[in-house]
Amino acid sequence: MNNPWPLLVIPMQIRVNDQPAYILHRRDWQNSSLILDLFTLDHGCISVLARGGKQSKSVALFQPFIHLLISWAGRSDLKTLVSIDGRSAPIDEKQYLPLLYINELLNAFLPRQDAHPEIFNLYRELLTNLDCHFGEKQLREFERSLMKMLGYLPDTSLNAGSGELIASNDYYQFLASSGFVPCAEKDQNAIAGRTIIAWNQKQYEDRQVLHLAKTIMRCIIDFNLHGKRLKSRDIYHQIKSRI
Repeated sequence: MNNPWPLLVIPMQIRVNDQPAYILHRRDWQNSSLILDLFTLDHGCISVLARGGKQSKSVALFQPFIHLLISWAGRSDLKTLVSIDGRSAPIDEKQYLPLLYINELLNAFLPRQDAHPEIFNLYRELLTNLDCHFGEKQLREFERSLMKMLGYLPDTSLNAGSGELIASNDYYQFLASSGFVPCAEKDQNAIAGRTIIAWNQKQYEDRQVLHLAKTIMRCIIDFNLHGKRLKSRDIYHQIKSRI
């Protein structure tokens, strides 16, 4: 006799245990739960639901910049948090907004569920070595390394037109799509070759080099965001306007 009921196949839950991770962003879900956007070592960026997270004994760990070991289960895009372990550490309030900006960059540029261990290690090293000297130099170097690892940064040591090395006595303009191209000294946004060379050598004690780094990285990032706004920038400008 044939079975009138179709065979029900229940997919097995996929579980990942003790995965190194950082929280990039969190948001409320219903009354007591949280959705956590994570950057993990082996699984890239994923989202997990922390049921009852607001009342959890681990609520102090549901914060950014803490190195965590996370376990989760689930087959859908939104996983379910199973366990979380780590040790919270205070962050200087002056460092908080730049670090939030870095988190927003990672969230914006990294594809979902695509491992980038070299970027994870870059981020982990930044947070591990965080101290009172963290500032614009470290921020610009992180931006530069991130854009280079993602393949968005042209070769800044070369004239994009000829393929020759940047000449210290010449002047260049920067194009996000190709890199530095020759121009006249009087042209708009002309950059001295010696300043470009100093940037490539990380000579950030020169304020011109820091300004160049900020200008170039802003150009590259905005070009590849395709019009998307970063909330952390808006917050920064709001704070500056009140000072």
